[in-house]
Amino acid sequence: MSKPIQQKMHEQHRKWRRDHETWQADIDEWRKELKAALADLAEVETTLRDSLDAIHDRADAIWEDEQRVRAHERVIGAEAMAGAHKTDKEWAAVHRRQAAAHERAAAVHARIKKYQRTVVVEVTRLVKLARRAM
Repeated sequence: MSKPIQQKMHEQHRKWRRDHETWQADIDEWRKELKAALADLAEVETTLRDSLDAIHDRADAIWEDEQRVRAHERVIGAEAMAGAHKTDKEWAAVHRRQAAAHERAAAVHARIKKYQRTVVVEVTRLVKLARRAM
């Protein structure tokens, strides 16, 4: 014997209530996940701002180094024109210190460059994924 229409409707309504409960549970979980993601993004933003500040500091350090090298070049040129040369050993020692400092600066720059590329690629990838998902 077939179920009366009212019974079928009640069964379907119970199923819909279970669906609604499941959907509400999903939404509660999604809210938690998105709040956590927003907190993570705030941390990422802080890190990116700190990185930008560090890049500004790095640019200043490069400018200062350029000024030191130019000043040193002027001193060497002036001494050469005046005929008052430091001994080769003295100039070699100064140059070795400058070369070592330059190598350290190059290593720092390479690390920053690698970090920069990695971060920008990953942030761009995340933004693209988020846009596609919407």
